[in-house]
Amino acid sequence: MVKPSSPFSSSKGSALSSGSSGADSPATAPDATSVRDPQGHFTQAFKLAAVRYAARCGKSQRAAAGDMGVSDKTLSGWIGDARPDAPLGAGVVDVQRFDELAQLRARVRQQEEQLRRVTAERDFLKKCASYFVTPSNGGSK
Repeated sequence: MVKPSSPFSSSKGSALSSGSSGADSPATAPDATSVRDPQGHFTQAFKLAAVRYAARCGKSQRAAAGDMGVSDKTLSGWIGDARPDAPLGAGVVDVQRFDELAQLRARVRQQEEQLRRVTAERDFLKKCASYFVTPSNGGSK
């Protein structure tokens, strides 16, 4: 597996996954306007911050998503990706699972692209082979 490049990808004992309520600092919504990578996707750091905000702000997912400027369906997907397998309590984020899912999805996209390219090459070679196998009517016998 590729090592995650997210600054939040630490062990399960980190502040992100510890389930601490964060009562010392008020929950502020992360801004979605400047957190995109070169391909236009949200960064892992923003996704994790959005999940933490949604878990701790005390608002509905729809309201929290509106505060951040993202779709409520998008936020719901991120929350599902970050939820640990065993229910440990509100606000718990399994950073390792979140990063692993992102890596697996990237790998699937890469393999699907490779499959499309190889399929196109195979189809082209089939056409070439059928062209050279077909006898021409203008030649001598």
